[in-house]
Amino acid sequence: MGKRDTMTEKVISDFITPSEEITTADGEISSAGLLDEVNLYNLYDDRESPEQNAQRILEITYPTETLTTIIKNTARTLNGDDEFTEGGQIIGGGYGSGKSHIELVIYHLFNSPSIGQDWLDQQGIEATLPDSTRAAALQMFNLDTEYNLLSEAVADHLGIETWEGDTRLPTVHQIRDTLEGVPTLVLLDEFERWFGMADRAEYREDNKAFLQNLLEAAGRDDTQLSVFLSLLYENDDVQAVAQRTNPFTYDLSSRRDEKIDFLLHRLVGSVDDPPGIGDLAKEYTNVYRQNDQIQLEDYQHFQDRIERYYPFHPMALDLLMEKYSEQRISSDARGLLKFLTQILADTYSNVDLILTGDIDVFDYADRFQYIDNELVGKYINDYHRLQNSDDSFDEYIEELINIVLLHSLARAGEEGANKRQILMGTMRKGINAHRIIQTFREDVYGHAWHIHRINGEYAFDTDENPAARIEKKAEDIHKHDAIHRVESLVRRGLFDNHNNVYILDPVNTEQDIPDNKALKIVVMLNAKESYDEEFKALTTGQEREFHNTLALVTPGKRSSIDNNTGIIELARKVVAGEQLDREEEVLPEGFKEIHEQNKQNLHDRVRDKFGTVHRSTGRGLYPEDLPNGDHVDFYDATIDIVKPDYSHLKSEVEDAIEDAGAGGIQYEHLRNDFYRNTEYPTLTGDDELEDALDDLCRDGAIKAGNYFEERLPNVGNDTNLVHEKYVEEDDEDDETAEITIDTTGVTSAGDELDGDSTTGSPTATEGGSGGDSGVLECPQCRRELIGNTCECGFEFDASDVKEGKVTVEGATTNEILDEFGLDNEPSGPKTQSVPIMGTLEADNKPDMIDTLERKIGIEWDIHTATITVEGTLTTEDLEHYGIAAEALNEKVSVNETFEVEPDEPFSRQSFLSLVWDLNVPEHASLDVSMQVDKNE
Repeated sequence: MGKRDTMTEKVISDFITPSEEITTADGEISSAGLLDEVNLYNLYDDRESPEQNAQRILEITYPTETLTTIIKNTARTLNGDDEFTEGGQIIGGGYGSGKSHIELVIYHLFNSPSIGQDWLDQQGIEATLPDSTRAAALQMFNLDTEYNLLSEAVADHLGIETWEGDTRLPTVHQIRDTLEGVPTLVLLDEFERWFGMADRAEYREDNKAFLQNLLEAAGRDDTQLSVFLSLLYENDDVQAVAQRTNPFTYDLSSRRDEKIDFLLHRLVGSVDDPPGIGDLAKEYTNVYRQNDQIQLEDYQHFQDRIERYYPFHPMALDLLMEKYSEQRISSDARGLLKFLTQILADTYSNVDLILTGDIDVFDYADRFQYIDNELVGKYINDYHRLQNSDDSFDEYIEELINIVLLHSLARAGEEGANKRQILMGTMRKGINAHRIIQTFREDVYGHAWHIHRINGEYAFDTDENPAARIEKKAEDIHKHDAIHRVESLVRRGLFDNHNNVYILDPVNTEQDIPDNKALKIVVMLNAKESYDEEFKALTTGQEREFHNTLALVTPGKRSSIDNNTGIIELARKVVAGEQLDREEEVLPEGFKEIHEQNKQNLHDRVRDKFGTVHRSTGRGLYPEDLPNGDHVDFYDATIDIVKPDYSHLKSEVEDAIEDAGAGGIQYEHLRNDFYRNTEYPTLTGDDELEDALDDLCRDGAIKAGNYFEERLPNVGNDTNLVHEKYVEEDDEDDETAEITIDTTGVTSAGDELDGDSTTGSPTATEGGSGGDSGVLECPQCRRELIGNTCECGFEFDASDVKEGKVTVEGATTNEILDEFGLDNEPSGPKTQSVPIMGTLEADNKPDMIDTLERKIGIEWDIHTATITVEGTLTTEDLEHYGIAAEALNEKVSVNETFEVEPDEPFSRQSFLSLVWDLNVPEHASLDVSMQVDKNE
């Protein structure tokens, strides 16, 4: 693992000196000369072994409280202290707990009393060793001679030829008599395994009996015998025998503090700067105090522990001891001391305190493989996956995965590191805790395929964690991308990807909802009390023409989607899964299933939020709930709700045609009215309107073109639709209406016509009665008629007089022709004002265009036109006039008149285009008057 710079000025080498046992001649730290494992059977080896060296064994021994108690009890027993009769002692514990080492120390103390007494005095242990002790240390599973009887093995190692009474199974008294008052020490190691061998089954009762007798003899005040029995607690028979005499029992498995003292004694030769270590412990504790993510029950106690455990952080050393104690392989459990030596060698000159994250798991992977080989293999895979291309790591990443692996060992997928353990495994003064957590969440979790989150902890597991990869990737997904995915789901998943379905104000998308006659379904993702403002913004707010072509679909009440945290987070996971599927060549097993489940969950969650369809009516929006059910097609369901009731539609169509009057209405204009006016039913297609017309025509309710009371085979844009109430009148009035000028009230001019002195006022049958001014009035505009023409465009010629279309009361045809100076030949085309009823008016340009489209015939020519515009100017309008002053917004009025007199008459379409292109302020009304040639 790459060494990082220390956050303090000092490192471990400034505070302590390693023990001589782990220091080489050139001053390097090495485990080469370390006695990390002892075996009693080496005491009797013909070759020299470290176990035979009493001086060395005692030098590396730390006098723990347990060892001190054992030494004192043994000395009292062997010295024949009458007040003490507890010579039997049981030492229990798992592999590597230190049982063999204690027995070896006891053996050397009493077998080499002069060396032993010096050591006791140096350690301040108040105990006196006998001058001579007969001692035997039997590691029963590795005796040089094959024994079936425990009594024979003990006798041989004590130098006893035969037990008193020449028996193979001596009684308590015979044991006492055989020892003859000589202080005797018997140490039995690995007895359970030896006792339980199948080949020794027929001797088990004898061996249990002798063990019981031996322990009972050790408890007599007349026998100077001390018996040690080490147990793994694997054999119930042996345990039962051992407890019958109620011996002293020491469980080394529960004495972790003593083992720590022993380990540190082996590693640390001297503490060179005790005050410095105290200051360092305080510094770390203050770092923990200042972080709200680390909560310790007793900060002072933890500070004391840092001093005691130095150079290891208490959490790091406790964790290693725990993981090693869970192994079942003896030699590797005892190898903890060697491993700690190697860790110290790696960190001695680089850090001030060895944290969990400083333990280089990758370099020592072989040691951890004995604990969980498969899990370490998965860790190695993720280790390489998180490396940069140059095999380096970004800050904290290597330390973080080491911490998680160490906490997961032996309990893969069940136990891991919590936030406190992650922080305390990496934090030093000057390191930001939030940065550590951020690095873990953003760069480790989800990227390491085998790290799972379990009950608030992060743990390695042998199974890959596709959910974690998706969750990690989801953290990088922007909220707008998640909402965009929901929008896509709505359009494609719920509304079957129809091209007339739109999302209102979509994110990440430029959208133009077309202003045409097709039905458009607009979907909102947020729920509101009222949607009137949204609908207004979609129609009049955007100056759309076809207001009655929109259906608004929304979530149910209080069921907003775009601000629902759960839905957004789920959408993030879906987007993340889709990105991983595109980017990664290899995905963990189970990824596809989880990704598909996320998509289905998102679909279900969003679907459950809908919903309501809002139809536009003359009284505002009318809401109607969408049906429920997994198999409901939202598009079809919306169409069914919006689709008009057929009988109601027929009634509305008939009323609209009736309102058009005797002149009727063209199909194109009727259809446009339905698509524009929200008071009409909303059409989902032209066929609905055409079907209604067909039925009305066959019923005789309307006349469509030339069809009446018969099927309407087709309908064109210019097909004229007339209500039946006007059909008969139109048929009786096929001839052109006559215009009659009544001159009976004229005094002077009338004499010129017929010599009659009758007085009256000129009148016209179509124009109404005139005044009594004594002049002829135009029947169209009521101005004084000068000759046979008027300023408004009214004109008549000889043919009108001859055909009787123009008559004058009291005058013959020739008299009229002479009076008005008309030739007998008909004149050319006449120009007439359109519309007949006067000037066209509209509140805005689109309405004016609509009016012109209705009033101007397709074949008409426009000779002159007058357009008047009145209104107020907005800031944008003012800029058109070169006025850049926002303060004048809507405070400046305009009144403009455009006189249009083209060299060649305008066609209908050319004139409409002219009006469309006319720059009209946003808030302005228009008046249009024209002189046209109908070309009839």
